[in-house]
Amino acid sequence: MKTSHPPIRRMIYIDQQLRDRKYPTCRSIASEFEVNRKTIFRDIEYMRYQLDAPIAFDFQKNGYYYTQSDYFLPAIHLKESDLLSIIINERILSQYRDTPYHEEIKRVIEKILCYLPDDVTTEHLGNFVSFKTAPASAIERHKFEILQQAILKHEQLSIKYQSQHRDQAATRRVNPLLLHNHHGNWYLVAHCLWRKERRIFAVNRILAIERTGITFEPPEDLSIDQILKDSFNIMCGGDIYHVKLKFSPYQARWIRERQWHKTQRLTELDSGGLIFEMDVQGLSDVKRWVMQYGAEVEVLEPEELRREIIREIGEMTARYSK
Repeated sequence: MKTSHPPIRRMIYIDQQLRDRKYPTCRSIASEFEVNRKTIFRDIEYMRYQLDAPIAFDFQKNGYYYTQSDYFLPAIHLKESDLLSIIINERILSQYRDTPYHEEIKRVIEKILCYLPDDVTTEHLGNFVSFKTAPASAIERHKFEILQQAILKHEQLSIKYQSQHRDQAATRRVNPLLLHNHHGNWYLVAHCLWRKERRIFAVNRILAIERTGITFEPPEDLSIDQILKDSFNIMCGGDIYHVKLKFSPYQARWIRERQWHKTQRLTELDSGGLIFEMDVQGLSDVKRWVMQYGAEVEVLEPEELRREIIREIGEMTARYSK
């Protein structure tokens, strides 16, 4: 069903008059466009309640004005390719309905679509694209909002955190630096005052947050790419390992197709197999990645990872032999 939009030219004119502090009236605007005053009144009401324009009426100057001096109504000229990009992003957004930014971004997209002329429809756009994401951990919106505000205001936090490696939660002071979404899951990058180093915390495992009112100076070199430059997945910290894997001819076909790590090096084997090498920080994520390929891959280096895979296979064998 096609949505009706007030003519954009009138709204752009009204916006310009308000920003120039000319205090226009419905009569003066209607005269400019040769329309009924009720039409202009409906335009202004639309701008107020549908586009959240801060419009008020000044009875002393007998005209409308913006209550926020920095507000403006953007004039948007869109091609079909621009519309397609907007619609595709709306489709992408729909798969993140439970994420904190969903409503805010959705509202912005709806505002953009409100500016389209009456003769432009979007029903046919984007119907040839679909998306599916991996399962993600649920997070509490109010906790996310506290983290977001603390990052923006450079405010230290006290968090109670449940690590995957411990049964008992620990309370620690952190300087929150940024939020990072990895495969649908949210992570907090922060400087841990207890560990005296930068750490990554899964937001869903933050059990409680307290604001301290203490501010800090954020680092100038903050970059998620720099923080995760040596990691294989999301885990960072620890020693750098040289990982060397041998993939079977069957599995090698899929391994060749992707860039798994920026340091990866591939060596082709006469058998059709592949030697895969990379230098990464930590082995836990690498171990999980290797295990999914079963007998199609063999760990050649490091010995520590090889022993861990052998131990895991032994425990699996014992379990299935019962």
